[in-house]
Amino acid sequence: MPKKETEKLQADMHQLVQLIEKDPQHWRAYVDLVNLLATSENLIEAEELGLKSLELFKSEPVAMNHLHYVVGNVYYLAGNYDKANQFFQLVTDEQLKYDAVMMQAQSWYNQQNYQKALVYALTGTEMDENDLAGWILLGNIWLSLQNLDQAAKAFERALTFDQANFDANFGRGLIATALKEKSNNWFEKAKKMNPERFKQQVNQLDALTQIMIGNQ
Repeated sequence: MPKKETEKLQADMHQLVQLIEKDPQHWRAYVDLVNLLATSENLIEAEELGLKSLELFKSEPVAMNHLHYVVGNVYYLAGNYDKANQFFQLVTDEQLKYDAVMMQAQSWYNQQNYQKALVYALTGTEMDENDLAGWILLGNIWLSLQNLDQAAKAFERALTFDQANFDANFGRGLIATALKEKSNNWFEKAKKMNPERFKQQVNQLDALTQIMIGNQ
């Protein structure tokens, strides 16, 4: 992390600590501090503060919703997806619910449990039909389930929000290549946008092609 960003992060943390010392009942300061600790990869401290905060504000439903979500994020960043999902499932606040659902979809996807990931991703894209990241995740899940038709539709939906998105273009181009479609402008766009990343991810094409050959 650049020096200026580190200094700003430390200053923000110090300010939040002072705010908590001044007003121990300021639950939003706890939420923000847990977030900053997690962002700076101080995951043990973030977990400890998050769990302590849950105990402190257990009688305040609004605070608990935000804390459940932020603690879920801490476990997600730590790679403890099962525990992360336990906390995401406790979120009932309407404004946070969508994010919690999509985080569960991402968690199951990271664990390669694509059927469960699909359930949450479909729910999420129904809750918010205009979220680019949600459609890309759904496309990747369908791709992992080898349902190329549904994957193509999801990536195409994502491209309606941002035609210059690398992930959506790469995903749709991957399918076009595997299915030997005549036109594949998506791959060309992705390659021009980020040649290095394109090269790193193109090995997915070989794996997908092998799957397609095996299913023929």
